[in-house]
Amino acid sequence: MESYSGCILVEDASGSRVCVFEYRARLLFLPVRRYVLDTGEPVRRLDRRTFEILGTGERLVRADD
Repeated sequence: MESYSGCILVEDASGSRVCVFEYRARLLFLPVRRYVLDTGEPVRRLDRRTFEILGTGERLVRADD
């Protein structure tokens, strides 16, 4: 069963901010995380601060507030 974990505020190269939604689940005993934009586009986490939109390759970085 998958559950909503939270929203990570990120920004693109032009400075526009969007939320990446994180969902968590378990596959057998392994934790699984899934990231998507509010539009439903899948996002891959590259490291602690960087995400990539799978369809376009656009990079997003965490916004520091």
